[in-house]
Amino acid sequence: MKRLIALSVALLMLTVPVLLAKDAGKIDIFRVGKAEFGSDNQFTVSLEVIHDEDLAAMDIPLTFSKGVTLNSVTFEGTRVADFDVKIANIENDKSRVTIGLLAMVYALKENSSLKPLPNGDNKVAVLHFTLDDVSLKSFEIGTYTSTAPTHELQYVYNEWVDGTPRVRDLNPEFEGGVVALDASAKSGVALPTEFGLSQNTPNPFNPTTRVSFALKTASQVNLVVYNVLGQHVTTLVDEFMPAGYQNVIWDGSDKNGHTVASGVYFYKLRAGEFTDTKKMLMLK
Repeated sequence: MKRLIALSVALLMLTVPVLLAKDAGKIDIFRVGKAEFGSDNQFTVSLEVIHDEDLAAMDIPLTFSKGVTLNSVTFEGTRVADFDVKIANIENDKSRVTIGLLAMVYALKENSSLKPLPNGDNKVAVLHFTLDDVSLKSFEIGTYTSTAPTHELQYVYNEWVDGTPRVRDLNPEFEGGVVALDASAKSGVALPTEFGLSQNTPNPFNPTTRVSFALKTASQVNLVVYNVLGQHVTTLVDEFMPAGYQNVIWDGSDKNGHTVASGVYFYKLRAGEFTDTKKMLMLK
């Protein structure tokens, strides 16, 4: 995947003479958008570009801080949806993602570059995250550089110089690296229309897993883990909670703080008159 990104940009560079240069005094910005929550632990962050050149390619290597998992990168409905190459190489173990965008590879076409649109919708990609650490109030998205393969935050564009086509690149200004995850970011999340208990994730797990549930109204909540014999293992929640999407992390320990053995466990949710039970597997 990384090799394909590098080769795609290299193909563009080989099509015409290359002249690498900054375009001093012009406006070129790469912007990280706000978090938009679809549920209590699922959210998206848009990536936006502002530029005054016709962009032919973009190299977008990004890092993100701990406490979140990047599930996917999508391009549908963005300004690069018709680009020939749209690649996202996600490396959650390194907390980073490399995005490669190339407007034209396969054949000549009318829209062979991304035209400037200073005041419009400049979205080029959407990052889809899971919030792993529910205590986080914010997290950071930054950039990285590498040499093997070569990556840095870069816009590539074509320019005619004395009747000769040239390929230039530039490093845009980076904006908005800190993404808020507090209550204000979640204010647009609709409340659940019914009570519900979700399957834990991951499952099987070792040693921690997340249990998510939905509360239609504020309720007294009791969430308990049992073993296959029906014996009480631990209580995860026993309190009054507000309406909304809730998450609880079980660290695989019993009520005495000891790590439980491998095997099947059940977790039971009581919220007002609602009751549901699901099965999970600890696998060491």
